[in-house]
Amino acid sequence: MSSSPCAVTFIGTGIMGSPMAEHLITNGHPLHVHNRTREKAKLLLEQGAVWHDTPESAAAASDTVITMLGLPADVEQVYFGQEGVGGILAAAKPGSLLIDMTTSSPHLAERISRAAEERGIEALDAPVSGGDVGARDASLVIMVGGRQEAFDRAVPLFEQLGKSITLLGPAGNGQRCKLVNQIAVAVGMVAWCEALAVAKAAGLDPSVAQGVISGGAAGSWGLTNLAPRALSADFKPGFLVRHLVKDICLAQEEADSHGVYLPGLEVARRL
Repeated sequence: MSSSPCAVTFIGTGIMGSPMAEHLITNGHPLHVHNRTREKAKLLLEQGAVWHDTPESAAAASDTVITMLGLPADVEQVYFGQEGVGGILAAAKPGSLLIDMTTSSPHLAERISRAAEERGIEALDAPVSGGDVGARDASLVIMVGGRQEAFDRAVPLFEQLGKSITLLGPAGNGQRCKLVNQIAVAVGMVAWCEALAVAKAAGLDPSVAQGVISGGAAGSWGLTNLAPRALSADFKPGFLVRHLVKDICLAQEEADSHGVYLPGLEVARRL
């Protein structure tokens, strides 16, 4: 699916948001940006993006708004404003499409969707997986919750950011799928770290061992993409630890609400 370039607002230009926004501007979309720290938007501004001092100003500048923030509290503040005053829900034009790509709370996504509907606005929760590599390569996995009509409208933009795009049902379900993803990521990370620690302690070259086991039943995205960086002492953040801890806590809350016990996730959270 393709469409002619349209103006897009992007709020949150950090490790993930900046390369994602860059794909949009490279594909010809006039881009409006806001970030808490202007310096993190510098590259986009040099490429022609328009800076806005507030999320509200940025949201009012186009009919499509994408947010890529850190924590659910950040999402709530940006969408609903300080103490319920302002926010992009109040500033966005009727008929606008709001897409939150932050990993956040399913219940907050549902709340945003209800508030958007009351204002004649479409809202999607569309968290992603793939880390900084996926953001740079436009190969993200995009998990979407919301109405089919809004999803269809967003697909041409999603295709410029990712390779796997799935509508999982109503508002909140994109976030629920991302939390399922993060359970596998967090517990899997413990597994490959422990495996390579034993390889090293036993006198194997851990890099050789990593190459061997990643091609078999133990293979995973983390073992293939993250383990070599760890083994070469490349600890440049592709995803912040505090955000993974946040995701683990959200996943634990979701599991608890359904009476599901997750001992592996408890270990990952403790570590």
